[in-house]
Amino acid sequence: MSLLSIGKRCRGRCQLPVVGVVIAFWLSVMAIRADAQDLKAVVDDFWAARSTSEIEQAVEAVLALEPNIESLWPLVRAGATYAADVPRGRQLLTRDNIDGVEYRYIAYIPEDYVPARRYPVRVYLHGGVSRPRRDEANWWRNQERYARADAIVVFPESWREAMWWQANQVENLGGLLNDLKRDYNVNENAVHLLGVSDGATGVFYHAFKAPNPWAGFLSFNGHPVVLANPSTDADGQMYVTNLRNKPFFVINGGQDRLYPVESVVPFLQLFVDAGVYLDFQPKPEAGHNMQWWDEESSNIDAFVASQPRRPLPDRVVWETESADLFNRAHWLVITELGNVEGETSFDDFNQITPPAARAPIGFNRLGELETGVGVLLIDVLAGSIAESAGVRAGDVLVETNDISVVTVDDLRAAIQAPRDAPGLSVKVERDGQPLSFVLMPPDTTALPPPRQAFPHPVASGRVQLLRDGNEIAVATRGVRRYKLLLSPEQFDFTTPFRVVTNDVESFAGVVEPSSQTLLRWAARDRDRTMLFGAELDIEVVAPN
Repeated sequence: MSLLSIGKRCRGRCQLPVVGVVIAFWLSVMAIRADAQDLKAVVDDFWAARSTSEIEQAVEAVLALEPNIESLWPLVRAGATYAADVPRGRQLLTRDNIDGVEYRYIAYIPEDYVPARRYPVRVYLHGGVSRPRRDEANWWRNQERYARADAIVVFPESWREAMWWQANQVENLGGLLNDLKRDYNVNENAVHLLGVSDGATGVFYHAFKAPNPWAGFLSFNGHPVVLANPSTDADGQMYVTNLRNKPFFVINGGQDRLYPVESVVPFLQLFVDAGVYLDFQPKPEAGHNMQWWDEESSNIDAFVASQPRRPLPDRVVWETESADLFNRAHWLVITELGNVEGETSFDDFNQITPPAARAPIGFNRLGELETGVGVLLIDVLAGSIAESAGVRAGDVLVETNDISVVTVDDLRAAIQAPRDAPGLSVKVERDGQPLSFVLMPPDTTALPPPRQAFPHPVASGRVQLLRDGNEIAVATRGVRRYKLLLSPEQFDFTTPFRVVTNDVESFAGVVEPSSQTLLRWAARDRDRTMLFGAELDIEVVAPN
């Protein structure tokens, strides 16, 4: 007689034989263990997946087991199982963007890498982005100087078709971080973005448009004004209040003739006035170089160590001109733009007073020629000394203060060289004809009137939110819909949520977590510390 038939015949006080009880219990325990083992196996496959199709198949495999969120969450939260036998030292790696373009990057992996440890990551953005793409991997000189035993250090590649302030580089940097996370145990909350010159400008750009993966931003010899020039071809508009989400460490040289520190300070002051956390370290004797690195490296290390990322911040502010691109900051996603009656009025923090003492030379974007001698002036900054003297975009600069210019580095050295008289003499070729100019700083003692820091020709939408327990107070302007991504590590799903938008209650009730939501956002972010169990779509409505 089978256990099944006995179970059907017994009623009331009838009991299974002891042997049957033991067998039935054993079978149920084995089934639970098998299910748990199966679920862990498919979650491991999920974290190991590389291509979009592999990720989709892994998600389907997990959902096919119909796991509840309670059993799935800790497995996803634990992340991948990392192998000990992985490449170490200097690695030249590649990855492809969605459009098929290959991007190279150099990664220094500690020689004593241990898979059980979570490693910080430093990503360095180089200067000279207007150069042609080079065959050799030398876009950052003296890379070994920045390698560390306690962190993974990365040097991505940029060139004139993929500059740091373009959407393709946002995709690239996010992609290479995800690639590293597949093979190495990365501390997601200790990933910092650093850059020099054009790379420093790129640091500001990613803070403006795509801050999610970064703990903080370190800018060396850069200038945010580059992003204000429409001819720079930066993707999207810059909003100062977006910088509130992350801390900054900034160094500029007092003798930097490309980006005079006096011209940088008004922008930095604007950022501070807007509520941005900014540690500014001017170097009075330094030019457009990193001669100060040894004396500042300990301060840089201290900043990095003291500024871990908060993956689920209680305060978030975000502004965008697109509901499809650059529309997210951590657990806030702007999904529809448009004005609504009764919305909030914000201070844009977009006015600066330019300095009177010095003005930028205006060589805004430089490119090295594939053939011939000289440096191509791809863009000349409007209102700069160079533009006032008559220098135009498209000129080829061949000599500065009687010093021949062959490379971008030659130009920077010539500009920084001591000279007896004010002004900068330059010789250029324009349409094959030689021309000479003298670049003289303006003689002005009065402060110019305030001007717009960053142009905003396209209407934008802004959301500011503050969490207090399960209550979220939201203020919006130019936004009709937004989405909140909710994490059980930030909210209590056993009690009701309440969302108030522009003093109007937008939602009140219980939210059910979803395994599908968890996997979808985990696949996108590959971040064990920033996982979401539910989405809450909010429509902004006018008050009654």
